[in-house]
Formats: sequence, C-alpha cells, structure tokens
Amino acid sequence: MINDQEKRIPKVFISYSHDSAKHKKWVGELASRLVKNGIDVILDQWDLGLGDDIPKFMEKSVSVSDRVLMVCTETYVKKADEGTGGVGYEAMIVTGELVRNLGTSKFIPIVKQKGVERLLPKSVATRFYVDLSDEHNFDDQFEIFLRELHEAPSSVKPPLGKNPFAQKPSGGETSSASSNPEAIPDIISLSDDILSVYHTALDVARKGDLVAWRRIVKQAILPISDKLTMWRSKYEKNVPNDLESLHRMALEGTNAYAPLFSIALAGIESGRDKFSNQISLIDEILNPRAWNPGGITTIVYFPDAVACIYQALNGAMCLQTHQLSLSAKLARAKVTKRYEDKSLPLYQRHEIVGWPDTLGRKSTDVWSFLSSISRKWEWLNEPFGKFEEYRESLCAYYLVLNIIELVDTIAAGNESMLQENEIRLDVPLSFLHEDYEILRRAYRLLLVDPVQIRDIWVAKNIPENKIKELWPRWVYHITYWLSRSSSFFRFRTTIIHENLFNDLE
Repeated sequence: MINDQEKRIPKVFISYSHDSAKHKKWVGELASRLVKNGIDVILDQWDLGLGDDIPKFMEKSVSVSDRVLMVCTETYVKKADEGTGGVGYEAMIVTGELVRNLGTSKFIPIVKQKGVERLLPKSVATRFYVDLSDEHNFDDQFEIFLRELHEAPSSVKPPLGKNPFAQKPSGGETSSASSNPEAIPDIISLSDDILSVYHTALDVARKGDLVAWRRIVKQAILPISDKLTMWRSKYEKNVPNDLESLHRMALEGTNAYAPLFSIALAGIESGRDKFSNQISLIDEILNPRAWNPGGITTIVYFPDAVACIYQALNGAMCLQTHQLSLSAKLARAKVTKRYEDKSLPLYQRHEIVGWPDTLGRKSTDVWSFLSSISRKWEWLNEPFGKFEEYRESLCAYYLVLNIIELVDTIAAGNESMLQENEIRLDVPLSFLHEDYEILRRAYRLLLVDPVQIRDIWVAKNIPENKIKELWPRWVYHITYWLSRSSSFFRFRTTIIHENLFNDLE
C-alpha cells in the first residue's frame, strides 16, 4: 500500500540571482537533483518563456509552491535587502515584503557563498538554513533539506502518551479531544468575501488539514439550496429572452456556488492529492438538494450550466498549475445524472461541456460566457492572474479535451469513423476562434509537460504511432467543424495544435 508520504509530491520554487553562467548551471543541476529525488521544481530555466511577465511568474510560482528555496549568494542577499526595485531578472528576487506577507516558514534559505561569514536576507535572517557552499559536506546538507521537503525527518518525535492521572472520579479515563473546533475556520461569515474564502481554503490545504477541509466544504454547500430557491422564484416566470440578460441571470444563480468554487480551485492550486481532486463535487452540483425537476427547461437545466462553469474553471486551474493529468481525470470522470441509468465521461456530456441550455443554445454563446467570467468574478484574478492568463488556461484545457476525444474514440474501436466526411464531436471547438496570441500561449501551456500529454493515450494503452497516424484526419474534422460553425473561420488558416506531434518531438 502506498502511504500518504509516497503519494504527495512536494512542489518548490527556486529563487536565485543570475550571478554568472556558472552559478546558473549550478542552480540547474541542483534543481535536476531535486526532481530526481521526487520534488516537483519550478525553475525559470525550464518554466519561463520569451515574452513572459517575469514578476508575475515569480509571484505565481511562490503562490503555487509548497516551499520556496532561496539560493543565497552574496549578490542575492544584497538584491533581496534592496527591496523590490530593479529590472529584468532582479525582479525574480523574493523580496522581504513578500516573505513577511506569506510567512517565513514557507521559505528555506540555501547558502551558496565563498566568504567565511554566512549572509542571509534580513527577511529570513533568523531562519534555519542549509549550507551547500562546501562540496565536502554537500550530500549531508542536501539530505537535510530533502527530508524537510518530503516531511521525512531522520528522527521522529514519539507519540504523546496518556496522562496516567487523568481519571474521572469513577475511575474511568477522561476522553481526549481529537481536534480543536476553534481551530476549524468558519467560512459562513466570509461567504460574501469569496477571496477570503479562497485564501482560507488554500491555507487549510497547504497545512494538510483534512478535518478542516471537509468542514469548510460542508459550510460552502449548506446555503446553496436556499439561495437557489430564491433565485428560481425570481426568474421562473420571467426568463430573459436576450443572451446578455440570460447570461446575467445565470451568473446570478451561480453566485450561490462561488464559495464552493473558490475552495475547489484552492485545492487544485495546493497540488496536494487529497485536496486537488474535486470530481466528487460534480454530483453535488448536478443534483442540488430539493431541486424541482419540472418547469421551464432554461431553469430546470440550470445545474448543467453550473457544472459547465465548474469543470471549465477546474480544468483551467489544472493547466495553469501544470497538472494536465488531473484535468484528464476530471474530463474522463463518469457522470450519472438524475433520472438516468447510464453514466458517461464528463467530456461526452454535450449539455455540460459546450451546450448548457441556460447559457445559450450555441457553443459560441457558451464560450463567450466562460471566457469572460473572470471579468465578472474579480476574485478569479487571484488564482488565475490577468484576464488573458485565465483565457489562455481555459483554451489549454479545451485543447486537452479535444485530444482526449480522439484518443477515446480510438480506444473504443471507432477509429473507422474518422474516415467519414463528417462526424459529431462531443467537445465544442469555439475556443479556437480566440485571438491568435491567446491560442499561442495556451498551446505553449499545453506543451509544458510532454509526459502528461502522452499519458492521455498511455492511460488507454494506445500506441503513440496510432495517434500520430490518425492525427491529420482529426485535424480535418476540426477544420470542418470550425468551417461549419462560423463564417469567421474562412479567414483563419491555422489550427493551433495542428503540429502537435512535431512539437512533442
């Protein structure tokens, strides 16, 4: 049996100054050694592309990581103490202000210096550090902080025993508290401040507190039913006719789920297995409690629209945090709807991934809603960053869905369908009408980890040569779908992932 320690993969961000080409190489070798020892490393040499916003990359990397390794050369210490000023790679330095805001326990100083006196940035001057300056004791020091990252100390404190004198007057033992209720966050009071709910959930997930996590999820679910009842009574006899009003109505109803959505996104961002898999909440969303299954379809099928938004945000967050495999699990999760016997993978639910009735009857209408939601829910700017970054992550997720659909078509023995002139696609391709620059960045986000892309067909035992052989035919169907769905496509000449297999190589 695999224990929790073996399953959880720590994520770290390495912050360093570009002192010289030699030092940059040393940092790269340190990062590679960490990766080989089970640590997921974010490093500018691997993860920062041309044209990327360097300060934003630094802030996001610090946010999504469990720990931050500060490689403290003399130059690094000097720049860190000077604050946030500077340009170029100096902006990569973790500033004292940022360290204070997030708490120093997240930051581990790694000393790499020539002098006798060891220097640390003022913000972490009193912290325990690891010294990798001397090659002779490098291995011993490396093991120390590797154990720290894996939460596997060389010596473990024994469990606390029972108080031999803690007895009731009757002679029976007094019970010990299994948890401190006061330590469990109360998000009900924060329900109108979604950003605070998000930060609370992120803190709980990073601490690995499952008891508190389950509690805040229940708290977020509890008021949904009453809020939906109020929303439904407002619109049931007055459903809007125009698309803009319809979208406004849908967003108002989805606000009831905003605290739950923020918790789910925080769980994904934490990168911890027990908190990042939010598939189970799909059932809660599709089958709201005390929901009346009769009435106007635009209202009755509102849960489909909520599930559409939920899977889109979750998938986008998976891609933004480089967890493509997690988004594939979400897409392939079997979903059974109320009053149905059959279960289908989520991505095959047309009414969820592309055509929910409450968001409009065209996939372009639905995409318009999904791609713009971060403008309406400003709290999404915290986990996703700029509006454009959210759209890039969302497009990258739908690229994943498109690849999954081909792979699963082959796995089901239906590859002969690809030779037909027209086939029905489960996943809408309206996202490919996005601006080219958005799509280019989305595609680059998709390609961050080729291994996770290949896992899409490895999981179905499909040889890569088979996917590669049928890919041109798949591109044909993508092109055909786009040409039928929008006259705008006649001005487009490129399917952004057309050369996927060349780029994988």
